[in-house]
Amino acid sequence: MVIAGAGGHGLEVLQLLKGTGLNEKDILFFDEDKKKEGLSLGGMPVITSLKSLSEVFKKDSRFCLGVGNPNSRKSLFSILKSEGGDFVGLKGEYSISSIENELEFDLFPFSFLGPEVLIEKGVLINTRAHIHHNCFVGEFSEISPGAMLLGGAKVGKSCRIGAGAIILPGVELGDEVVVGAGAVVTRNQSSGKKIMGVPAR
Repeated sequence: MVIAGAGGHGLEVLQLLKGTGLNEKDILFFDEDKKKEGLSLGGMPVITSLKSLSEVFKKDSRFCLGVGNPNSRKSLFSILKSEGGDFVGLKGEYSISSIENELEFDLFPFSFLGPEVLIEKGVLINTRAHIHHNCFVGEFSEISPGAMLLGGAKVGKSCRIGAGAIILPGVELGDEVVVGAGAVVTRNQSSGKKIMGVPAR
């Protein structure tokens, strides 16, 4: 299994994978930063060349995303898919999810997904985040630890919802919206906005 992104979030993903019983010898990191070639992270090797990646994928084509930033997630997803990789969404222990089929996104420990939610590919729902009934989250968005989307809230593509932020029921965010940590979003926001505060502005 390849973890795409050799940094802090990658270490959290490594910890999650070890908890699933995956053999450590079957895990390595891929990173675009050529300076990391030959290094190790958490005791696992780091590769940076696409040639090495292709060789790894001949034995095991699975990969997961080890970065939080939506743009980095999307970029690494595209690179690894183009090299023949098969994306695997992660599900942490003690997560509650109404989605029973295979995940195309990451659901970290102690997170919650209510009924009738739609989560697109490459999304990161981090530790203790809550996505309540009838919510939508667009592809490659990042829902940070402790953030909450309340009933019917909609988040566009490549958004970043800060730690502990709350999106009130029915509020809709456009694409690439950044919500500051602890913000309370009370009304719709158009694409590309950066908002913070209580209420968020």
